[in-house]
Amino acid sequence: MRLGLALCFFLTACGSSGPREEVVAHVGDAYLEVSALEALLPYGASEEDRQRAITNWIGSDLLYREAIDRGLHESLRLQQQLEHTRRNLLVAALLDDELGSREVDVTETEIQRYYDENGELFRREVPEIQARHILLSSQRQANARRNDLRRGADFGDVARSHSEDVDTRDRGGELGVFSRADDPALWNACEDLELNAPSQPIRTEYGYHLIEVQARYEANSVRPMEQVRGQIVEKLVWQTHRRRMDQLVETLKEGEDWGINDQ
Repeated sequence: MRLGLALCFFLTACGSSGPREEVVAHVGDAYLEVSALEALLPYGASEEDRQRAITNWIGSDLLYREAIDRGLHESLRLQQQLEHTRRNLLVAALLDDELGSREVDVTETEIQRYYDENGELFRREVPEIQARHILLSSQRQANARRNDLRRGADFGDVARSHSEDVDTRDRGGELGVFSRADDPALWNACEDLELNAPSQPIRTEYGYHLIEVQARYEANSVRPMEQVRGQIVEKLVWQTHRRRMDQLVETLKEGEDWGINDQ
């Protein structure tokens, strides 16, 4: 619901007074132009998505006009909210301009140090399994691919060549690390499987799966570096941006009259 409303209001903002190009809809003197509509639709959007977006834009503009007619835009509270939103958007734009264009180089030494000093952050609370799979449409295909694996074919190569799961195929069928709570059905399928060996074909509503359990991890064990490296890099980049923002604030303070009143 929130996303739909956000789309409505965003589309309203893209409407223009006085069309400069092909118009797909209008309400009074507000126009929704083709480029504004296309910029908001995701790649591969269907005609149904397009019509829904147009309908949302019309409804949103009608609601906006009704709010103006009722004088709601004169509300002091609303004016304060609008000013607060405007300030936040401008601050975000400044930070993006100041920090977004400056690359952050995170070294392997920094990543290793953070991992060594913050091991408790990466400790598992529950058991987890790491697995990969190959999805096929028939049991005959699944049996054939399982025979390939038993003869020594690489699981990742077979997944990339034959799996019908488009979400995991390109990464060799990798499902990642998961707990029972993350995916109960997948956990149950993997729980009793032998390590590093393809399962018998397992039938689901999606087809026939060949699953290989790569590792099992006990509760309270620490996740290895390769599993949390991305998290660490994100954290270090955030810390660098935070330091740069604090430095910018301190620099700006030098040129302004500012203070904190006693409470």
